[in-house]
Amino acid sequence: MDFKYLKNYRNLKAFFKEASSEDIQFIISKLTEFYAEVKNKEEQAEKLEKARIQFLNGVLDSLDNHNFTVEDLMALKKTGSRENRNKMRPRYLYHDLDGNECLWSGQGKIPKAMQQVMQRDGITDKNHYLIKDSDS
Repeated sequence: MDFKYLKNYRNLKAFFKEASSEDIQFIISKLTEFYAEVKNKEEQAEKLEKARIQFLNGVLDSLDNHNFTVEDLMALKKTGSRENRNKMRPRYLYHDLDGNECLWSGQGKIPKAMQQVMQRDGITDKNHYLIKDSDS
């Protein structure tokens, strides 16, 4: 049933014709609690939207004060995007337990596959797998 059905007084009256005054009072108290929750969510969403608009207006004002355009901002975003950045070149080469050739940039934790190979081979220094630069 759609809640709009209960907006009509006759439908509401027919819906609750078997209910006692205690039942109706209980439902009213539950609806009052639910109303407070819904109202709170609506107010929070409204505050967030106002803060968002205020922030965006501040950004636009700042751009305007410094004679920048939105296009300038978009061009700046495109030059700093992940797609345009070069990937880190691999620094380590090893063969995993299945014999597949694997590369690692050296950033972050040592890959589990490399740790397993190091443990299997009894190697404690990751530099054993360092790719030798032909440029240097």
